[in-house]
Amino acid sequence: MKKARLVIGIQGGRGSFNEEAVRYYLAKSAITNAAIKYLFTTERVLSELEKGTIDRGQFAIHNSTGGIVWESIQAMGKHRFTVLHEFAIKIAHAVMIRPDVRFEEIDTIMTHPQVLAQCRMNLAHKYPNLKLTSGEGDLIDHAVVAEYLSKKKLSKNIAVMGSKVLADIYDLKIVEDNLQDLAENYTSFLWVKK
Repeated sequence: MKKARLVIGIQGGRGSFNEEAVRYYLAKSAITNAAIKYLFTTERVLSELEKGTIDRGQFAIHNSTGGIVWESIQAMGKHRFTVLHEFAIKIAHAVMIRPDVRFEEIDTIMTHPQVLAQCRMNLAHKYPNLKLTSGEGDLIDHAVVAEYLSKKKLSKNIAVMGSKVLADIYDLKIVEDNLQDLAENYTSFLWVKK
């Protein structure tokens, strides 16, 4: 009899740190029969877990530089779930733009609020004239921002910050990497079930 596939809902999209974290966890736990469902927000992960459309959920809870992930704290207060594991991975942030745009045209960096918190001092020092913002809904996830930039669904004047993996996935140009304020920058994730 074939073993059922484990469906894991994650807070991020394709190329997000959440995807990197879930792949790390699956490899470490020797889980090979799994499918990743990109849900973009912690609220959606916990809602889908309650509905039973996913078997496990994963989301970021804390970062060594940026502190508590408030999006997750707010969602956790609305749902019932069981924490199975907590684990951490090292995080590095890059600024990326569309390949057809010069950096001089950029006026905004759009990314998750945690990314801004983790890079606050470096951004203030290196890019003091740029507006720093987070998107609404799914656009809170930097992987979604990268996807929208590549599909020209966002202004060409916007840069995204996140994992440099996004540059390969969405054909973006890396302007600068390792912008986190602390070199030892770790994010903790929760692995949860209903």
